Amino acid sequence: MTEAFGWIFVDFIPLLYEKKRVAKQLQIETWLDLSQLVRELGIEKLKRTDKRDRKPSYIV
Repeated sequence: MTEAFGWIFVDFIPLLYEKKRVAKQLQIETWLDLSQLVRELGIEKLKRTDKRDRKPSYIV
């Protein structure tokens, strides 16, 4: 039974791994670095609000 292999680069060092491990590593790196997801969704970081400037948005 032959297995498919793929490359992972650590700095400039190529490492040969099974394709399913390469795919799993890519998923992990994507979740750790959310910048691509943020760009695709068009999400922007909100300006920091000071707690003293907050006003209640409800009436008790």
